[in-house]
Amino acid sequence: MQQRSHRVLLIFQLAGRLAAFPVEDVERIVPMAELVCPPGLPSALEGILNLAGAAIPVLRLDRLFGLAAQQVGLYSMLIVLRAHRETRMAVLADRVHEIASAPRSAFLPVSHEDSLNACAEAAVAAGDQVVPLLSPARILLAKEREALSEFEAMARQRLENWEAREA
Repeated sequence: MQQRSHRVLLIFQLAGRLAAFPVEDVERIVPMAELVCPPGLPSALEGILNLAGAAIPVLRLDRLFGLAAQQVGLYSMLIVLRAHRETRMAVLADRVHEIASAPRSAFLPVSHEDSLNACAEAAVAAGDQVVPLLSPARILLAKEREALSEFEAMARQRLENWEAREA
């Protein structure tokens, strides 16, 4: 199989710095919405997004990565990702910067201290900046994904119960 000479990236701003996801892992971008916040929510979660009846957990990467606190506001964006075949999650972003095509020659190795908890698979030269390319599959550990699935199931059940009452 021939390797593509370019990768398309979604570059976004997170807690005042740029980061990127491979565009093939991005399902959609939605404006900030009201989130469900069930009791006992881990601090890495901002809440659960009701996206057309699907319960999507919204992660706070600033908290997971130990960055400066991100300000959540009216113009914040939610990037919905496919982390694994069956797992969907959203991350909170300050704003979407651009969709860019980067040649393979622009990809650089990433040092451990710049890996954002080993979530960065590479660094990408984008203009005059070097942007970490994040892997959605690496954002959460297996135990965290398991806990997230439990919260997602609980939120899905709440949504179903709510819709049943309205019918």
